[in-house]
Amino acid sequence: MANSNYSNDTQAANSGGSSSSGNAGYAAASGLGAVMGFKASQAAAKKTKLMADYDAKVKENEKILLARSARDEEKRLRKGSEKLKSAQVVAASKSGTVVGTGSNLLALRDVAMGTELDAITIRYASSIEQQKKTQQAAMIKAKGASRASAIKTQAYANLLESGAKAATMMG
Repeated sequence: MANSNYSNDTQAANSGGSSSSGNAGYAAASGLGAVMGFKASQAAAKKTKLMADYDAKVKENEKILLARSARDEEKRLRKGSEKLKSAQVVAASKSGTVVGTGSNLLALRDVAMGTELDAITIRYASSIEQQKKTQQAAMIKAKGASRASAIKTQAYANLLESGAKAATMMG
């Protein structure tokens, strides 16, 4: 019978002993856990960046929709203005006055000028809103990249810390 401090194999298995193979196993398991955590953090960083890119793309698409809406609004304005000018010409013609002279001409000019001022206002307001969407998209991308970088940095720190612990256990 071999010389042993334990009376049976069950006691030896449950004792936890002070063998270096037990520490090596624990160190290996700890290292594996650290690598798995690192991989999970890397995936989380990638997902964070992808989500930020998606949210930024949504803002960019909103910018395109704002431009389309402004064009449509300006088109409606011009169409309404043409109807108003036509109605003024008809009204002037019914009254028997000549459309190309005096107050009738001034009224048509005022409608045209008002239309142009309104169109400029529409384009300006739209450009401001579009610029806001561009800035929001850039900010979302920057925040996403920053968060992803922070997650990656923490993953490396955790990996290094776990490696140091495992090395300490190994002796």
